Amino acid sequence: MNRMTRKGAPLLLLALSCLLVLPGCRRDNGGDEPEPESLLQTYDRRFQQFLAQAQQEMGKEILMYSPVSDAVTIPKRMDIQGSHHEYGTLVGRLASLHGHRPQRVADSRRELNARIIDMYRRIHPPYLDLARGLGEVFEIPLEEMDLAHLEQAFFANFWTTLFRYNGFRNLASTRPAPAPLTVTHCSILFARVGSDLLVGRNFDQDHEKPQWVVFSRMGGGYAVLANACYVPYHWIMDGVNEKGLFMGTANLSDPAKYYWNDPYPGVPAVCEHHLFRIALETCATVDEVIALYRSVRPWSANGTDHALVADAQGNSVVIEFDMERRAVFFPAEKSYQLMTNTAYQEGKEYMLSHCSRFSQGTAMAEEGIRGMGDVERIIRAIRASSVGYHSFFDLRRRTMKLYRQRDFSTSYPFDLGE
Repeated sequence: MNRMTRKGAPLLLLALSCLLVLPGCRRDNGGDEPEPESLLQTYDRRFQQFLAQAQQEMGKEILMYSPVSDAVTIPKRMDIQGSHHEYGTLVGRLASLHGHRPQRVADSRRELNARIIDMYRRIHPPYLDLARGLGEVFEIPLEEMDLAHLEQAFFANFWTTLFRYNGFRNLASTRPAPAPLTVTHCSILFARVGSDLLVGRNFDQDHEKPQWVVFSRMGGGYAVLANACYVPYHWIMDGVNEKGLFMGTANLSDPAKYYWNDPYPGVPAVCEHHLFRIALETCATVDEVIALYRSVRPWSANGTDHALVADAQGNSVVIEFDMERRAVFFPAEKSYQLMTNTAYQEGKEYMLSHCSRFSQGTAMAEEGIRGMGDVERIIRAIRASSVGYHSFFDLRRRTMKLYRQRDFSTSYPFDLGE
């Protein structure tokens, strides 16, 4: 039985929470930030208020929001079910309550807009259903919506202001940094150990910020268990789908020439984090992900990432983008594959000499990986910060174990089959 059916709160209680948690369901863009000690307790209060009102008006619970533990306020858990159209409608209602709306396409971009629609009809038609549901809230037909703006600016601005990311950034600026950390952070290790297929991941951050464990079970795509940041559904940091396909991402910042920030190009393109979501909903194997990446133009407005992909058949590959914005692929050469923030395109010797974490992790992996205990040991040894999380995936079982980096004694287990 799925979690929303078993534990979902009745809609009447959601409506009451709208009345009781805050004084009235009104359009609100933030106001003054709370005192620093209260931010962790209040950062998602408006979201909960708006969610209660929106789902009461829809008459259906599309998204269940809950703590992963009574002991922590970050991360939170989201369970999304229903159709992509219903989720898009929910997001549209939330955005409307928050005072955000999508843009209508300018006459000069109509031809490009039509080509973007054609691209999504080819690679992921459910996304058009999502966009259509969102647009209907604002009485904007799909063909009239600026899909290039929707692809990144709308979703990023809406979700990060709703969850008060600036408040966390401002709070961090008043406190000592938890550890020396530059743009170079995060690491992922895949290991094939007998019949076991294991992945460990560091999500290293310079300050605390809202994050979510997202379960999505939506018609038109595979079920997905993922960690998300900034944009809860669209932007996946790491995750596994029901076929045992894993995808994880890290900044590609060394050398700096690969860390590009581009305006939306003059051809249909997909924000790279959105592309991770599309791959997990539509692909079952590494080969299918490679085919998807070869068929689209990637795009990033916030610095480029690369991805490590692994599947239930024991294959893995690192995917990067070259200077022509084309996907390039680096299959595993051994029974393990490690990715930090240094470009595979530069060769192994470059990675070993320019990234101490890649060098240390490689040396430890060469000593032997006998099970998840060794994966955990290596990942913890090469972490770059005391803020963020560790996630460990068993691809055959479709499970994840999560640790907050400040507390290695407490794990939070998740199972896509629950």
